[in-house]
Amino acid sequence: MSATTTLPAWQLPDRDLTTRLLATQRQQNIAYAEQLETIRELDSRGTVPEGYSSTAAYLATILHLTPREARSRLAQATGSLPLTGKALTAGEITAQHAAVIAEFLAAAPRWLTPEDYTVAEDTLVTLAQQANPSTVRRAATRLKIYWDNDPSDDEPDSDADPDAASGSSSASGSARPWREFRWHWTRAGRFRFTGNVDQETGTLIEQLLVPLAAPDPATAPGTPDPRTPAERHGDAVAAIVDLAARTPDLPTKAGERAVATVTVSLETLQNAAKTVFTDDESVLPASHLRRILCDAKVYPAVLGTEGQVLDMGRATRTATNAQRRALAVRDRGCTFPGCDRGPKWTTPHHVVHWSDGGPTDLGNLASCCERHHRLLHHSGWRITIRNGVVYWIPPSILDPEQKPLRNTAHNPPPEPLRSSRKPARRPASAPPPSAAAS
Repeated sequence: MSATTTLPAWQLPDRDLTTRLLATQRQQNIAYAEQLETIRELDSRGTVPEGYSSTAAYLATILHLTPREARSRLAQATGSLPLTGKALTAGEITAQHAAVIAEFLAAAPRWLTPEDYTVAEDTLVTLAQQANPSTVRRAATRLKIYWDNDPSDDEPDSDADPDAASGSSSASGSARPWREFRWHWTRAGRFRFTGNVDQETGTLIEQLLVPLAAPDPATAPGTPDPRTPAERHGDAVAAIVDLAARTPDLPTKAGERAVATVTVSLETLQNAAKTVFTDDESVLPASHLRRILCDAKVYPAVLGTEGQVLDMGRATRTATNAQRRALAVRDRGCTFPGCDRGPKWTTPHHVVHWSDGGPTDLGNLASCCERHHRLLHHSGWRITIRNGVVYWIPPSILDPEQKPLRNTAHNPPPEPLRSSRKPARRPASAPPPSAAAS
């Protein structure tokens, strides 16, 4: 037993606190796997004491669990989830991850083959090793949508949306899209409306709303935008309507951001430890400026010895719209391991900083959401690109080996599931694919 594990937390240096957090989480994961193994053995023996109606009821009582949690653990213990169990035993995923995966696969379509079932489990376990349970649940939901909408399924869906069925005019690709919009004036003079549109139009509306509904920057520290999300979206709709009357002024996606003037020497910009002054007399570290400038146009000013402006250059730093579209295709969104933010939430980041001579080309750009862009600039994470694939290298405090990690949160459904025809459906009495796989 190391000295780190025997010392109280308050006596540990900062780095060892992180080390202990990682170690104790791994221990919890392993202990949970051991508990599931014990539950499986208990259930298989049928030795639940008299007075309890089931194994789940017994677990709920002695472990002080809710009935739902007890049933969930029993299902995880008795189900056939070899890849999930292996990752849990190795301490690589948490109990919440295991619960999400088990719940999803238990509801998998009965037509899945054992191979399809195993590939689906592998996909979710791989993502669970780098993402939180909420992200894994969203990935599982996307996979379910893919299964439910397989074009090879020519059987009618009894659970189809009745509203969609009523829109018979959009039954085929050549028919007009089904859209509705209802409105009326209230007695208070308000314009109230409801409606729904097709997917293509909805996507376009979302692309307009997202940038326009962004929170306003704080006017001072601790004073964030006071509007609620609903109020911000209301203001965004008003802006869209106003701009629609002036079509040439409609906003374009990934347009130029606000211009700020910063007077700084190249030497200072390259030295992240120094501070710089903006034109509004605020002060910020050079490292913060470098992050901000990742998605801003830079107008270099060449100053003479007396400070006079000798020459003003042109904007040379930002990715073009064509490059942004290419990044959206290549990266599919934020490249941080486990992040499922889509392309519209990201900005291009220079792997080799532009101020250090890094070019603005696809081989030196990676998509990052705002949260992970900040993490990249102000922590020990680094990025590298190999054969067009973005890898994140964790700081040594998180991984002493600093193994490069690739994000799998944007991966499409597993290839074995992309069959031209679904396998024949098994009768209701047939065992689930997990049992067949075991």
